[in-house]
Amino acid sequence: MEQIARRFLILKLIVEEFIKTAKPVGSQTLIDAYDLKYSSATIRNEMFSLEEDGYIEKPHTSSGRIPSAKGYRYYIDNLRSKDEKANIIKERLNQFIDENGNTMHTDQIIDRCCEIISNMTNLVSVVLGPDNKSESIAKVELIPLNFSTAIVMFVTNNGYVEHRTISIPKDTDIEELKDCIKIIDKRIHGISLENIKTTLDGVQLVLSEHIKNYESVFNAFANTFLNIAKDRISYFGRNNLLSQKDFADIEKIKRIAGVLENTNIWKSFDNEEGIYVSIGKENKIDDLSDVSVVSTRLKVNDNKLGSVCVIGPTRMDYNQVIEALEFLNSKLEELDENKKEKPE
Repeated sequence: MEQIARRFLILKLIVEEFIKTAKPVGSQTLIDAYDLKYSSATIRNEMFSLEEDGYIEKPHTSSGRIPSAKGYRYYIDNLRSKDEKANIIKERLNQFIDENGNTMHTDQIIDRCCEIISNMTNLVSVVLGPDNKSESIAKVELIPLNFSTAIVMFVTNNGYVEHRTISIPKDTDIEELKDCIKIIDKRIHGISLENIKTTLDGVQLVLSEHIKNYESVFNAFANTFLNIAKDRISYFGRNNLLSQKDFADIEKIKRIAGVLENTNIWKSFDNEEGIYVSIGKENKIDDLSDVSVVSTRLKVNDNKLGSVCVIGPTRMDYNQVIEALEFLNSKLEELDENKKEKPE
C-alpha cells in the first residue's frame, strides 16, 4: 500500500510540475522542487511503473516524463487538491458579483465572470445561452423617450433582457402604441423562443390593425425577437491561444480557432450536470485532440441559465478552472436566493 501511495504521489507531483513549467519532469527535478525523501533510483523505478501503466510518457527529445491523458484523468478524479491560486480568482469573482449583482442582469454577470476567469487563467471561455426550447417570452414593455422614439424591452423567463430603440411613425398616437404593446405582450407571453418565428405573423397582423404605418415598429419587433431566438454565444480570451507554449504551431492555432466558431460543438458539452472535464482525444473531435475542455451547466433551482466551457491545453491548471466554475455556480445560486428574499 505504501508503494502504491508513493507511486501516485509521484504522479501527482509530475502532473503539477508539468502544468507549472511545461517541461518534462525528471526524478532530480522532483527531489529538488518538492524536497522528497526518496532516492533518485526509487523515484525512477516508480516513474518506470507509471509509464508502463500508461499514466506518464516520455517525449522523444527528453529524458523526463510528461502526463498522458490517462494520467491527467486519474489526477483529476483522484489526486487533485485545493489550489491557492484558485482562491485569488474566487475572490475576484466574489467581489464583482457582490458589487454588481443587484444592478446587472444574470446573463451579463455570467459573461463578465467568464471574462475574469479567462483573463486570470490565460484560457479561452465560451458562454452558451439557454436552449431556445427551455426559454420563453415573459414580458414586453414600451418605454417612450420622446414623440419620435421609444425603447421596446423584452424579458425572458430566465431573466435575459433585450431592448431596441424604435422610431415612432408620424401621426401615431403613443397611447395607441402602448395599447398595441399590451396586446402583443398578451399574445407572446409564454411562447418559447424556438417558436417565435411562427408567432411573428400573428404579431404583424395585430400591428397592421392598430397602427397605420406599422412597418417600422414590426421590423423593430422582428429583429429583436430573432436576435433573442438565435443561439447566444460569447467568447472570451481567444487571443490567449497565442500565448500558450503548447500551441506554438500556427496551423494548430488556426484549427482550434476554427472549432471555437462552431456553436454545435459547444452545445454538445451542455449535457452534463456539475463539472465535466474532457481531455484531449476524449473530445472525439480531431481539432481538439490536444485540448482539454472544462464545462458546466449553469442552473439555479430548475432555471437553466446556459453553460460555460473553458478551453486550453491538456496541461491547463484543472484545479483553478474547476474551483472557479464551482464557485461561480454557487454564487449564482446565492444571488438568486438574495433576490427572492428582497422585498419588492
